Amino acid sequence: MRSIDLKPTDENIINTVLTNSMGRNDGVYNFVKMLNSQYGSISIAVDGKWGSGKTFFIKQCKLLLDCLNDENDSSEKRKILEAVTQGKTEKLSKISYKSVYFDAWKNDSNIDPIVSLSKSIATTTFNIKTKAKSVAFKAGEQLVRIAVEKIAKIDIGSILDIFQTEENTEAEFKKELASLIPKDGRLVIFIDELDRCRPVYAVKLLERVQHFFDNEKITFVFAVNLYELKNTIQKLYGSNFNGDRYLDRFFDFVMSIPEPDLELYYQNMADSMNINTNFPVYYKELETKFDFSARERSHFENRVNTAIYKTRSKRNSSFFPFNDSFEMVDLFVIPYLIALKMIDRHKYEDFISNEDGTDFIDFLSINKTFSNIKRIKVINELKNEAKKLYESIFVEDNGYKKHISEVLSLVSNFSNYEDKDDKATKK
Repeated sequence: MRSIDLKPTDENIINTVLTNSMGRNDGVYNFVKMLNSQYGSISIAVDGKWGSGKTFFIKQCKLLLDCLNDENDSSEKRKILEAVTQGKTEKLSKISYKSVYFDAWKNDSNIDPIVSLSKSIATTTFNIKTKAKSVAFKAGEQLVRIAVEKIAKIDIGSILDIFQTEENTEAEFKKELASLIPKDGRLVIFIDELDRCRPVYAVKLLERVQHFFDNEKITFVFAVNLYELKNTIQKLYGSNFNGDRYLDRFFDFVMSIPEPDLELYYQNMADSMNINTNFPVYYKELETKFDFSARERSHFENRVNTAIYKTRSKRNSSFFPFNDSFEMVDLFVIPYLIALKMIDRHKYEDFISNEDGTDFIDFLSINKTFSNIKRIKVINELKNEAKKLYESIFVEDNGYKKHISEVLSLVSNFSNYEDKDDKATKK
């Protein structure tokens, strides 16, 4: 058994761009094209729910920026540029960029966020000539020193009052920061995972960015789940606080993350890990129903495949033919419950406690797989069959509840922790 998440490593970022395996190269191209057209200080929020691939997307954008501005030519760089701009009549112009990636969650500590953010900017390896590198290094050291010695002591609650008497501190910081920006270019800072941070840290980071990084040559790109970040803010200020309006003051532009091609994404992940992906259509129908992200989809299929591997291995991918009702439970009930538990534990508890099976019954009444197996097309008749299946678990004493409990434990005799390809490899 292995994790089947595709991690945003440098190698995977490059490979997904070269193969366009997530179907997002057009989005990456258009995003960088948009950056090329921006003037003045700007802050962009790339909004998407958890598991939608925000980290992948902004790292792909950063990769393209770095390729456009790398002074050293290489075959890999040319391949990346060709993969992204393929078929585009308008090539991306080369603007002198410096790009920085900052994981806010990894740096969420008691240290003032301006210190860790300044350190990330100062220690980033920029593609500039050796002489300029030494100048940048000294400026970077000075940037961090100011952040540590002078700014980090400031209480965010009284920052406006302090600025009146310590304007030189802010000016000194901004001067050193400006020296790290290309003469005719921009500094692009990608901030990731802000919505996972502690409320105090998240708010302080946003405030620091607004006060100390206000420079017409700096662009901030936040990869963030705005809904979750709003909840984070409200934990600090109270449920009656308008988190949406508060956040709006920090972002000049909000864009939704481009939708990935999930089939391409998952197949690429499976190919790279040698995983069997011959899953029943019913799994896909559940993934659509519950609006799974790419990460949720991979977790769901891995858990279902582990839970009922032995049942599946006896049948083809569509579970035909059926010899007993336990196979009906394995196909229709077990995957539904695994998906439901991932999304809404309260509804999951209602289902297994025989308090509410309405959603399950309604779903099967319009489900194509259930219709094909029952050879029934009339919705009302399908609804009756779905109701019979649900009631057979709880009303009739046929051992279904015990079977479901064992299978969902993922450590039953029905579970399997190796996939077919693993076994074939070990023989």
